[in-house]
Amino acid sequence: MMMALLKRSAVLATALGWLIAAALATAASAGGVGSRVFVVERASGSLAIYDFAERKLLPKRITGLGNLRHATMIFSPDLNFGYLATRSGQVSRIDLQRLERTEVVFTSENSIDNAISQDGRYIATAEYVPGGLTILDAERMEILRKHTATFEVGGKTIPSRVTGVVDAPGNRFVCVLIEGAEIWVVDASDSKFPIEHRIKTRQSNPYDAMITPDGRYYVVGHMKSDRVSILDLTRPEAGIREVSLRDPNRDYDKAMPVKLPHLASWAVAGKWIFVPLVGEDRLAVLDRVTWELAGSIPLRGHPVYAVRSPTEREVWVSFSGEEDDAFVQVIDVESLTVTDTLKVGRRIYHMDFTPRGSHVLISANQDNRLFLINAASHEIEDSVEINSPSGIFGPWRAFRIGL
Repeated sequence: MMMALLKRSAVLATALGWLIAAALATAASAGGVGSRVFVVERASGSLAIYDFAERKLLPKRITGLGNLRHATMIFSPDLNFGYLATRSGQVSRIDLQRLERTEVVFTSENSIDNAISQDGRYIATAEYVPGGLTILDAERMEILRKHTATFEVGGKTIPSRVTGVVDAPGNRFVCVLIEGAEIWVVDASDSKFPIEHRIKTRQSNPYDAMITPDGRYYVVGHMKSDRVSILDLTRPEAGIREVSLRDPNRDYDKAMPVKLPHLASWAVAGKWIFVPLVGEDRLAVLDRVTWELAGSIPLRGHPVYAVRSPTEREVWVSFSGEEDDAFVQVIDVESLTVTDTLKVGRRIYHMDFTPRGSHVLISANQDNRLFLINAASHEIEDSVEINSPSGIFGPWRAFRIGL
């Protein structure tokens, strides 16, 4: 009798264990990998996971990730892993199915950007301290190569910070040296990862860079300059072209910016490139083919992010400053005018469209909320509480150049 009871208890315990495991697995996998977004919780050094298909925040958080100020997350082409680079100088590999960190590698004391190669085999991180570019094996999470960034001044070798690292066609990485004012093109198809091009910029103090969605142009912004440097990656030997963002037909008061726009915030839509300008109440509009200034769009405040819809019919713009940072303005790409102004939440830090452009995800840092907005009606469809949210990273970044 006792043996029968023990066997029955063991069977029940096993069944209960399987039920709990199944429930946890269901909770983790609701909606699947494609509908999850990873939201940086800056204050706590963690990632929250929101499923926009299920309209809910998953109960699991990924913690202990370090200093997540300006953290960036990229994704493997097979969507098995995400790679998070932090200002603590560490790269964490995140298992996208189990929603947990599986590996961590310290690449420097302070990192700013990361990128994954076209073939998905290598990770590049841009380093502030010590300055340089680090190449990792994405599968083994081992450091394969370090390029130290220095430049010469008066016979002295000076270290330089590196920023703006992106992947580029031909299995290349591209980055820029801040103090060194030099663009590097690195060949990731060669096991030695040589720097095949070093191109000096005529303007000093690059602070950020971006690559156009077609992977052709690498664009560098410069502090205290209204000019940007453009490198045609199909002809890098031709050198740098400079373009002015100053509008000769309009006068705008230039003020000290509360928050610098990142060049990754440039929106390329239709035949235009939309540029948020440092300390000015306008977007500059450049011709996508000629790179000539086509005009300006007046805005309610200092723009930070200009994010294009996948339809390329609209560009959504966020702002800095207490009077403006709760708002988003919607730009019509055809008419180049503001068609709507939305009040969302205080201190908007990041925005991104879902892959087909049906919705926009927006983090409001001061309100501790993530918003899901219908891109057609401009109505808020969902919002969830997240601690100090900033960067929003969806797995669709795996299939975009430069992200």
